[in-house]
Amino acid sequence: MRDWPTGGILTFITFVNLYLTFSQEYAAEQTLAALRSLSAPTATVLRSSTETQIPSRELVPGDVILIKDGDSVPADCRLVFASNLETDEALLTGESMPVMKNADKMEDENAALGDRGCMCWSSTVVTRGRGKAVVVATGMSTQIGAVAGKVMKDSKSGPTLIQKSLYKMYIALMIVAVVGAIVVLAIAKFKVTESVGKYALTAALSVLPAGLTTVLTVTLVLGGKEMARHRAVVRKLKSLETLGSLTHVFSDKTGTLTQAKMVVTNGWVPGAGYMYVEAEGVVPKGRVFVTGKEPAWSVEEAETGGKLVGVGKFGEQKEVEDLVVCAALCNVASVSESLGEGKEGKGKEVGWTTSGSPSEVALQVFAHKLGMGRPVLEAAIEGRSDVWERVTEYPFDSRLKRMSVVYLRKVGTSPSDSLETAHVFTKGATEVVLSLCKDITTADHARIMSTVSTLASRGLRVMGFAQKVISMDILPSLHTQSTSSTRGLVESDLTFLGLACIYDPPRSESASSVRQAHEAGISVHMLTGDHLDTAVAIAHDIGILPPRNSIPPERLRSLYTTGPELDTWTDAQLDALPTLPLVVARCTPDTKVKIILAAHRRRFITAMTGDGVNDSPSLRLADVGIAMGSGSDVAKSASDIILTDDNFATIVVAIAEGRRIYTNMQRFLLYYWITLLCCFIIIVVNLWVVDPNGTTMTPFTPVGMMFVYGVMTPPAASLSTQSAEPGNMKKPPRPPGESLFNKEILWDVFVYSVVMAAICMSVYWGVMFVGDVKGVLAVGCDEVYDATGCKPLFEGRSILLLIFALLAFVQAIHLLSFRRYEFFHRNVLKTIWGDKTWCISLVVCVATWVVFSYVRVIALEGFGMVGPGWIAWVLMIAGCVAFIVFGEVYKWGKRKVWGVGDGGGSEALVEMIGVGETRV
Repeated sequence: MRDWPTGGILTFITFVNLYLTFSQEYAAEQTLAALRSLSAPTATVLRSSTETQIPSRELVPGDVILIKDGDSVPADCRLVFASNLETDEALLTGESMPVMKNADKMEDENAALGDRGCMCWSSTVVTRGRGKAVVVATGMSTQIGAVAGKVMKDSKSGPTLIQKSLYKMYIALMIVAVVGAIVVLAIAKFKVTESVGKYALTAALSVLPAGLTTVLTVTLVLGGKEMARHRAVVRKLKSLETLGSLTHVFSDKTGTLTQAKMVVTNGWVPGAGYMYVEAEGVVPKGRVFVTGKEPAWSVEEAETGGKLVGVGKFGEQKEVEDLVVCAALCNVASVSESLGEGKEGKGKEVGWTTSGSPSEVALQVFAHKLGMGRPVLEAAIEGRSDVWERVTEYPFDSRLKRMSVVYLRKVGTSPSDSLETAHVFTKGATEVVLSLCKDITTADHARIMSTVSTLASRGLRVMGFAQKVISMDILPSLHTQSTSSTRGLVESDLTFLGLACIYDPPRSESASSVRQAHEAGISVHMLTGDHLDTAVAIAHDIGILPPRNSIPPERLRSLYTTGPELDTWTDAQLDALPTLPLVVARCTPDTKVKIILAAHRRRFITAMTGDGVNDSPSLRLADVGIAMGSGSDVAKSASDIILTDDNFATIVVAIAEGRRIYTNMQRFLLYYWITLLCCFIIIVVNLWVVDPNGTTMTPFTPVGMMFVYGVMTPPAASLSTQSAEPGNMKKPPRPPGESLFNKEILWDVFVYSVVMAAICMSVYWGVMFVGDVKGVLAVGCDEVYDATGCKPLFEGRSILLLIFALLAFVQAIHLLSFRRYEFFHRNVLKTIWGDKTWCISLVVCVATWVVFSYVRVIALEGFGMVGPGWIAWVLMIAGCVAFIVFGEVYKWGKRKVWGVGDGGGSEALVEMIGVGETRV
């Protein structure tokens, strides 16, 4: 139709939308690329009895490879030799502790991956020792390859709820647009003139939301940028609206809910009783309390019933000193202070670096807290009379389950008067250490093992410690004889010192984040590769499981299980459970996928968090996959959102942001629907307004419709960027099957649009049919303007455009308050006047309307209207006041019928997780 302004504007809007969508997702992918780290995939292989370095991709089953401390295992392999070999399998199994490996035959062929001691898995890391192994699987045949295959196979279940609703809306609007245009052409008996064609085009444009997609995209883009400010990279924009309807979060434990840093938190010595240790990761700071006969599980309990142990001054607690010395010396880990640049360049910042296995680092940090670290004990320090000197070491052996060292203690102020004694220190599994001790009666053994059970029930890894003094005459033989022949002599007739308990503590913010999720009606589940006791203890600590003794034991036991047990259940058995398990330990990738599929069958909206390769299938399958920034590249690629700070609390922030985005989307979509339907009603109803030849005269020209869309966009943008309402995270999630088009929304669209259209048409008709000249008296007004016969139509169009624009702004204020506040409530006015975009848009709207209406060339040639007289202004003001009054009366009526809410019409999602406890 050669309408260049209209076509140009529509084309411009289309390309803006494409650019915004592309730029956000491209920026997210660039951020992801920056997070990835490259590795050197090489392997040491024995070929023709020669050690050779080759690329890992060239390995084949049957190759013999050598692995050592620091290596990444290049393929799945069966060990034929292992010397103190430990591997970190957290990437694959989620196991928080390094796993000791051996060359023994595997007794249980159905054992979980983490329990197959003779196997090393591709991409896991050797943390200690060395070994020789035969390659049994490479590439996609490895366990990691199986995970990668699932990631490639699994996909999201389809479009989100909002996308489904919008697809239906677009189809419906297209149908209405076509029908509207056909009706206009039919009334003109399909005699298409320029006026009829423009009227048909206007009828179609009136229901096609040219700016809606742009505002929707901008809303998601701004939400993504807000998430980035909170250290969350949004890879897929559509995941933002899904966050607002989450009902269940399935989280990995190690590194996500916990710090992935081993610390000593408790202990026990026969003479003093239980101990409690404040933990701050690898930082050697924190108090140590002796609590006597009763264990303490928190600082408050320790402060109430315990005695503080002085740093370097044990006093009456000599037994504690012996345990600390053993923990420090029977240890090859190191903890050292380091200086780094402070934040924002403000001087130096003290940090701590460690080396060694996580458990030994934890013990060394514990000793440092009491001023008894190995460097201190081995150094000649002024004011201290004893110095410890290492003689030999018997390294940890997976078969013996213990480690020992021999130290020479020199006591005296000078070499001439020093007294030397030889000491053996041993640590290991408690039952093994006890078997090497003397003077342990049956009653003593039962008491110690009962204490071990009490501590282990809290998910603590319990280690036993012992020592003895040996004859100085034995020392020369320790250097000349083999280790195997002297070890039995050294590790015998020991004196039991006590127990130390190692723990992977929760992040400080995990408990509050889980609590906020529960307050928001979101159920948090832990899926981990760790042992059941450890997982249950962490779940109790952070609130995933209800407090102990708060519900019957049999009910509590039904809330957690293990992966092997869950894998034996059929889908029917899993679906028959009252609730899905809140904790699943010893998880495999298949277990995680199985439980998420079970959640989908229950119509839950799920999020999966994780950082390992083993998490990637479930990350892909969940409605929202959330990966940790420090996690594997596979997990990041499978996710929708990446947390660059690895902070579980950021997930709660993301959910709150998702809910805010959804509420704002609902607002501006409702706003669009009301104004579009109002516009369509006006155009269809005014088909009866014709010129003397019977040609219909459109109340809006196509360019006028573009002005309408321009007027609609700023209020919609304002609605889409509003901050979250108070109590946003105190409401239940939307029911999974709830559509945007719920009963209340549809009712609002109908009522507001009809009333708004009635007021607009009343003003339009008042201008056209009140006065000396009534109606359209001239022919072809859109082609040639007649000052007498066309003036009422042109004045009516002008005032209709203005009142429609003003009522659009009024409608935005009504929707801003939803049902919560009145039109002139201070919170609403504060939001409006504090929104520069809204205020500037209103001023620009009125100013441009004045130009378009009163500058004659623009008014007649461009918009087909002229500036109205004073009667039109009176009618317009009266119409705006009437709409404000109606809106307040209508909202008052809705508050009586629906009550105060968020406008979503959501029903509370209630899930019973325990007797006497309901989460909403």
